[in-house]
Amino acid sequence: MKPDAVHERTSVLHESLVSPLLIAGVEKPFVIVNVTLTLVLVADLHMLGWFPLSVLVHLFLVQMTREDPFTRRIYIRYNRQADSYEPWPHARTSGKGRPNGFSRGMPC
Repeated sequence: MKPDAVHERTSVLHESLVSPLLIAGVEKPFVIVNVTLTLVLVADLHMLGWFPLSVLVHLFLVQMTREDPFTRRIYIRYNRQADSYEPWPHARTSGKGRPNGFSRGMPC
């Protein structure tokens, strides 16, 4: 073996390990909410007009998932960010500093 030869380590990674769990082309929490709401409104309250609307909502969610399967995770992370950013430390803030992407490590 030549000492100057560089060998990169490769590993097989299955897509199912990194992709979200989909049911009928939509992420699992969206399907659970849509089906539960449909069952309650159609079966219990006899609102039969909700069923076609539920199918349209499902088709919209399928299209949204095709474009970006991690849409729900993106919105969850966005909602956990503060509405405003104060650069000055307060007693209630943790000692972690600024989050990544918010000028971390740079002077104010």
